[in-house]
Amino acid sequence: MKISIFGAGRVGTSVAFSILHKAVADEIVIVDINLEKAEGEALDLYHGTPFFKRCDVKAGTSRDIKNSDIVIITAGAAQKPGETRLDLTVRNAKIMKDIASQIKEYAPDSLIINITNPVDVLTYLLWKETGFESGRVIGTGTILDTARFRSLVARNCDVSPTSVHAYIIGEHGDSEFVVWSNAMIGGVQLSKFCSFCEKESCTSLEILFEETKNAAYKIIQKKGATNYAIGAVTSTLVESIVKDEKRVWTPSVLIDDIYIGYPAVIGRDGVKRIVKIDLDEEEQGLFERSKNIVREFVSKII
Repeated sequence: MKISIFGAGRVGTSVAFSILHKAVADEIVIVDINLEKAEGEALDLYHGTPFFKRCDVKAGTSRDIKNSDIVIITAGAAQKPGETRLDLTVRNAKIMKDIASQIKEYAPDSLIINITNPVDVLTYLLWKETGFESGRVIGTGTILDTARFRSLVARNCDVSPTSVHAYIIGEHGDSEFVVWSNAMIGGVQLSKFCSFCEKESCTSLEILFEETKNAAYKIIQKKGATNYAIGAVTSTLVESIVKDEKRVWTPSVLIDDIYIGYPAVIGRDGVKRIVKIDLDEEEQGLFERSKNIVREFVSKII
């Protein structure tokens, strides 16, 4: 299994490190405009491989992504304090177009995972520029947002995050929302679970969602970037693909001619199918609003 990563910054190297822990790659190639940095990161990662599955980690150019099974994109301008993800649209669109042409030339049979923000807008651009089947072009979407929300609910309700079943869907950004009508803990509606909670003090679910939505802003303000959690997200998504696990995630996938975070079954060939979930009237309105925001920003670069 050969995996190539565009971008040797915090996110790219965190993804590479997490993939090593998953023991699913035989070869990892890191491509960056700063080749010297890519070489340093690759060497540092390779020195850790005696503690993981045997894996050849190296730096390279776009030519070195040839025969990649999966290409992961983290390259692009990083979100700065005070910026929204959508503010990065025009700056990163040119980079995506260049990377798309390189993938078409050197890794035409690969599956693409995009992380670069705004993830929904740029994943759509990659799909258009490569001409690949939509199921082979995936964005990380709201997988991290969903994980963040589940982890906060789990801490608040004193249960395991794996027992929290709730999705955040829509744009990976300010218009995302929780599908409250389908949110559960252990099969019990989240609102009902909270009604008989015996904890003396609990944070409201709405506040937990706001903390989730604003988590990236808070982390960026405090440390400059988010990288560890998205590294874990991406490596686990890669594992699902390699092992054909058919797990349901909320990646950025093609719906109504737009890419947006929504539940989908992921396996060896990428998106196997979309999981249609019932939204109440308010949720459907929020979803349409979110799709329209993504469409607006797509129109700026297409």
